[in-house]
Amino acid sequence: MNKIIKVSVLLAGSLSSLSLQAAPRQPAADNGALVKLQASVKSLTAERDAATAEAAALKSEVEQLKKENSAAVSTKEQLGSELSAQKNSNSEVRDRLEKTNAKLLEVIEKHKVLNQAKADLGNELTVVKGKQQAAEQHLATCNDHNVKLLQSGQELLDRYQSKGTLATLLQDEPILQFQSVEMETIAQEYQDKLNSGKYQK
Repeated sequence: MNKIIKVSVLLAGSLSSLSLQAAPRQPAADNGALVKLQASVKSLTAERDAATAEAAALKSEVEQLKKENSAAVSTKEQLGSELSAQKNSNSEVRDRLEKTNAKLLEVIEKHKVLNQAKADLGNELTVVKGKQQAAEQHLATCNDHNVKLLQSGQELLDRYQSKGTLATLLQDEPILQFQSVEMETIAQEYQDKLNSGKYQK
């Protein structure tokens, strides 16, 4: 573009110098030179006009490129702003993901602890059930023994109360005579103890 402007300036300068130095008209012998000069001036004028038109077109193109450059800069800034917002959003999502992951690990750890506690309680329950079963068997054995002891005590009392003739004779003997009222009291106390000691489910 600069070359075209320089050429245009040179042509304009040479034309003005030619017109300044033009001599008075010579006779017909100089007509050929004049025709050549006029053709050269015409050609240079056409080139100048073409160069001016091209310069105007280039100027318009430069203005268009400036506008496009301005639009590209604006788009770049907008994209930079969007990218920055996206990076911030990604950072927030990453933070939330890390927090969620930490909570998940905490819940998993609590779940493990609860499962272990559940297993321990299950073991304790099994032990307690075993002890309960053993205690129930022991109580059943004690109940059987208690019933047998009660039956034996009852038989003993029945035998005492229905003593035979020999026992009555012996009771009448002054040497072997027992105090009957005292024996009855002892028998009654024994009966009460047997009744109160009876196992009741």
